[in-house]
This record gives sequence, C-alpha cells and structure tokens, in this order.
Amino acid sequence: MLKQMKKINGLLILGLAVILLSACSGGANAEPTQDPNVVFTQVAETVMVSMTQTAVAQPTATPEPTATSIPTLPPTATVDLSQPTATQPVQQAYPTATTQVFGDGAKWNTQSPRDGTVLTKSQNFAFHVCLGNTGTTQWTTKYYLQYVSGQQLWWDTTKFFVGSTVKSGDKWCFDLPSIAPDKAGEYTTRWYMKNGTNESFFEVYFHYFVGQ
Repeated sequence: MLKQMKKINGLLILGLAVILLSACSGGANAEPTQDPNVVFTQVAETVMVSMTQTAVAQPTATPEPTATSIPTLPPTATVDLSQPTATQPVQQAYPTATTQVFGDGAKWNTQSPRDGTVLTKSQNFAFHVCLGNTGTTQWTTKYYLQYVSGQQLWWDTTKFFVGSTVKSGDKWCFDLPSIAPDKAGEYTTRWYMKNGTNESFFEVYFHYFVGQ
C-alpha cells in the first residue's frame, strides 16, 4: 500500500511539471501547447488505471477455517455407593405338609438313642422310636415292628406289636429292650413296620458304635 501511494504521488508531480513547462515556453514559432486541463485529465486517468490494476493484482484473503463444534454427550447416570442397596427379604422356612398316603403309611418322628451313639460292650438300654400314621388305614394291634437284619439287640424276640389302635395322623412309640454287642465295632440294626397281613410299608434302622 505504501509503494502504491508513492507511485501515485510521483505521477501527480510529473503531471504538474509538464503543465508548468508548457506554460513557460514562448515564441511565435513555438508549437501550440496542449491545454493544461487536458494534460491534467490524462494524468488523472493514468493514476486511476494504475490504482485499478494494483487493486486487481492484490491477492485475495484466504478464509480461515471455522471451528467445528464437538457434539456434547448426555450425562450418564452415576451410582452413589454411599447409599444402601435394597436387599431381598429372607423368606421364612415353614415345615412341609405331610403327604397323605392311600392305604398304610408311616413317617419317622424321633428316636433314642440317636444314630451315631457310642455304647459300651453289653450295655443294656431301651431303643425308643416313634412312628406317625400317614396312611388312610388305622393301625390295629396286629401291626408290628419286626427285626430284619444287622445285630439283633434282644435275644430271640423279633416282633414288637402296636399296643392300641392308631388312627391316621396319630403316632405310636415303641420301646424295644436292647443289649449292646459284646465286641467293639460299628453296627446297624434294621426293622420293618408291617400290617396285619405281614406286608411291609416302612423301614426303621439304628446305626451305632460299641467302644473298646
């Protein structure tokens, strides 16, 4: 831009110098001089053409790239670890209902001594076991508990009968006189519950030890 202004000023000065020289020259034989106004106009047109060419020659500004906005993501949910989490309530356990059996049926209720008891050699004791009637029939005095296998605990007695009628839903407890073996070891004695026609419908067993 500074060079352009200097060039314009130089052209203006040159034009003024031409006008002054034309005015000062005289004589009859001198060639007719140009009209100063015409010279001034030509100089001005020359200056305008020079300015136009200079403007065209100026490089155009390159547009700066615009910044691209980054899309914002929606906030994600956070878990507050300080807050207690909900726990599932513990369901209370209830006893299961006894299944009704058509005909003869029984279930074990309790016994003494318990399985795993350690007895002494030849120890006298009573094997106490209670059975519940879960069938649709009544237990009469013809129903009995019979020894079937293992160590026989009471001499030659193998049958122990029900003492009275046991209705469905009731129970009967047997007390079997017993004597422990005279040798140390591990033993299991088994009995079957039978009806009046000698049909077995339940098993009872006693697992025990005899110490040294």
